[in-house]
Amino acid sequence: MMDVGNPEHPPPSRPWRLLLCDDSSLERAALSHYLRDQGYEVEEAADGEAGLSQLKNRQVDLIVLDLHMPGIDGFDVLAYLQEHRPGLPVILLSGMPADDIQPRIHRLPKHELPPLLIKPVEPIQILNLIEASLAGELPIR
Repeated sequence: MMDVGNPEHPPPSRPWRLLLCDDSSLERAALSHYLRDQGYEVEEAADGEAGLSQLKNRQVDLIVLDLHMPGIDGFDVLAYLQEHRPGLPVILLSGMPADDIQPRIHRLPKHELPPLLIKPVEPIQILNLIEASLAGELPIR
């Protein structure tokens, strides 16, 4: 059977390159597979250190970033992005309670967060934010 795609979400007009940075290998693999099926190029990073390395060595159009990771976490990566890549769109994922996220915001160079989805997240929610962000419909932080 031929896959005709999702008429509500046509393939991107160009092969946008995404970086998916999440320490959950199962969630990362599932989301990467879904986004590739939607026509995106997806680079993967298993933690913040690998994510920073890829950001320094590769060009990406958007990053999907888990906040809670061991070692260099998503807040550390976000601080780097706010200082060194301020125009790069970011979508945050987290299973952390809001009470744990709020104090960390004030330690960032900019005291604000990009769009944040609380896990568990349906892939279509992430896809909708990716498309809106790449279309310039969301403010870049």
